[in-house]
Amino acid sequence: MKFGLFYEMQGAANRSDQALYNEHLDQLELADKLGYDCLWLAELHFNRGYSVMPNPMLALAAASQRTENIRLGTGISVLPINHPLRLAEEIATLDILSGGRVDWGIGRGHPMTGIYDHFGVDIETSKACFRETLDIIKKAWSEDRFSFDGEFYQIDDVEVVPKPLQKGGPETFVSAFSPDTFALAAEYGTNLFLPAQVTPKEMIKQAVDGFHAQLQAHGKDPANHRTPVLLPLYIDEDGDRARRDIEQAMMSYYKIIESMMGDMMGRLQRKHAEFPESYKGYLQLGEIVDGLTYEAVCSQFAIFGTPEEAVDRLQEYKAATGVDDFILWTNVGAMPHDKVANSMKLFAEKVMPKL
Repeated sequence: MKFGLFYEMQGAANRSDQALYNEHLDQLELADKLGYDCLWLAELHFNRGYSVMPNPMLALAAASQRTENIRLGTGISVLPINHPLRLAEEIATLDILSGGRVDWGIGRGHPMTGIYDHFGVDIETSKACFRETLDIIKKAWSEDRFSFDGEFYQIDDVEVVPKPLQKGGPETFVSAFSPDTFALAAEYGTNLFLPAQVTPKEMIKQAVDGFHAQLQAHGKDPANHRTPVLLPLYIDEDGDRARRDIEQAMMSYYKIIESMMGDMMGRLQRKHAEFPESYKGYLQLGEIVDGLTYEAVCSQFAIFGTPEEAVDRLQEYKAATGVDDFILWTNVGAMPHDKVANSMKLFAEKVMPKL
């Protein structure tokens, strides 16, 4: 099994943003020393309770100077709101600074905080813009000079420098919430990044199987493509204490999601607009978080307890879904630094060796 760590960096009422960044950098350095596979940092905008990390590449650049072996992942870069030439330059620079340790997660991002409105991008064209941006970045990394004449970008004979240290660019992971995205990832031959914190296990299994079928339809071997799953996981020597410690932090995440969904629907009503067709999957997200109990979270969407419980639950998860590649979300809701560090250490010492 592979085990990475995921960070959204939620704001905290009792700590400054500077304190949060310092804590997170300490945790990223600790993860490297403990032998985790990869760090995944989210790009999120315009809601402090949700995240104070709009530019994960800056945080990863800092982490690259404090770590040696762990891979550094964007989880995710939001393609439609970022210019492809600038993004190609920044990822390449990060790859050089890290000694070729970048994994590139990409997607269209959460629409709930109004990123498309605030950045002046048409949400209805975000899927087509995503494709065009990805095509441009791949060219920027693989060709000395290139031109591009598209619907959203016209580029005339440009040399993008530097090139990534990893030839052809970092390994790519597409974040997915719908079958359409599974098909897109298979078409491009990327890996798939799945959000288990809002997706029941049976749907994760369906997603993995669907992605593998799409890969085979495109003549690609599923064995050569990863499907890491983002999964909240927090452990303590005392399982009941672990579940008590993280309850408020975990449930605050779902309350923020529910609140942002309401804000998004309000914006649509004020504009007399329909829910974007390409984001219909998020209506299902609203249904999942509506009335969600902590007991349901613990049984369906997260693993909280002792190291021994984590071993058993991860083995069960693999048997049920076929997944053996996990991105663990331990620092949920700005948990206290010492508790997060303790969970990270326990997992590395008592769970990893058994799996």
